Amino acid sequence: MQRMFCYKRALKFTTLFLFILFLSACTTTVKDRQVADDLWAAWEKSEILSQVDYPDAVPVVLVHGWNGGEFTWPVPERLIELEQKLQRDIFLFTYRTGIFANRYPPLEVLEEQLDRYLAPYQEVDLVAHSMGGLLVRQYLSHHAEHRVRRVAFLATPHFGTNVAQVLVQLGKVIPEGNIQATEIQPGSDFLWQLNALHGAELEGIEVLNAYAADQKLLDSDLIVSPSSAHLPWAHNIVIRGNHHALAKRLDEQIAVIQFLSDGSLPAAQPAPASRDVWLRFIVDGKVVRLSEANLKSYDARGLPNKDFAFCCELRSGISSQAGDKTLILDTLERGNSYRFLPYQGRKPLQITSDELMQSPQPVTMIEFNLDQPRVDEAADETELQTPDALEPAEGHSEVQPVGMP
Repeated sequence: MQRMFCYKRALKFTTLFLFILFLSACTTTVKDRQVADDLWAAWEKSEILSQVDYPDAVPVVLVHGWNGGEFTWPVPERLIELEQKLQRDIFLFTYRTGIFANRYPPLEVLEEQLDRYLAPYQEVDLVAHSMGGLLVRQYLSHHAEHRVRRVAFLATPHFGTNVAQVLVQLGKVIPEGNIQATEIQPGSDFLWQLNALHGAELEGIEVLNAYAADQKLLDSDLIVSPSSAHLPWAHNIVIRGNHHALAKRLDEQIAVIQFLSDGSLPAAQPAPASRDVWLRFIVDGKVVRLSEANLKSYDARGLPNKDFAFCCELRSGISSQAGDKTLILDTLERGNSYRFLPYQGRKPLQITSDELMQSPQPVTMIEFNLDQPRVDEAADETELQTPDALEPAEGHSEVQPVGMP
């Protein structure tokens, strides 16, 4: 009896579903058919674009970003016109990515796909949008024998994007999660390891890094902040357009096209005024996992606050483990202070925002190694040993920050 009831219920819903599909097919408009026709036409032009027309010229390969694809870029007709202007072939490298949680591969795997794609070329120029720029940097960091001549980064989150944190939370609805989103969170293991190279992966390559920094809503980048998009080890410029327009209107970006043509660079853009800091703490040779139990934050009046964040709860790199290991300070204010409480009776480490804000770069990465010997055993407190980017400050434990850009 119960089985018969379930069968009738399933039949009812199936019939209803088929009826809705029938109504949808009947209500298809001329406009809907035109959209389909336009899509077919675009794919036909894409097939033409993929053909080799300038075999003796250095080709340009476009690398899209997260949730992107062929349609990240100008329509094929406009790319064909750009080919004719440059007298060079333009090819599209694509890979699996998407907005919904799925089994999308991490960037460390995608770099090998990019390597195989670029293998046939004796020399090549790259244009990378958004996360595609991180993919290119990852590829360059592990393939010293590459044949890349020039790279133009467009709106690349070199130091992550907060939008990824939202995607990570949404990805938790399924076991697979959203691996690509975990890697591009601010403070992730992937980004820490990549930026700890201090741009060494770009040596010998002509680089142009372009991003949007306009305060107007329609011309601002709501995905990647200027402090994250600015690349300290490259020639930076600001161009108009929102996050997606920088790629969609590639053929209108005069500075980028000129760079691809002859390598010329326009006037450089100064670094953004904002200051973000990523901190890690090493105890007994290992990076410490952080929590509100061992990290305290205080405002200028000495009152406790929670003006900080940790990354990353989930694994955020192919060579990493899960656990919050990075302290992210993106609301630095004068007079704020932070107190790290190591275990095993070690002396607490006091850090002030005034010291951290002295860095000349928008994003600063510092590792405090509490295993370092004391600078002065006779003193109760020793100077904080810092790189040239920070002046020594008194009143701190015997630690040595490393890994600062």
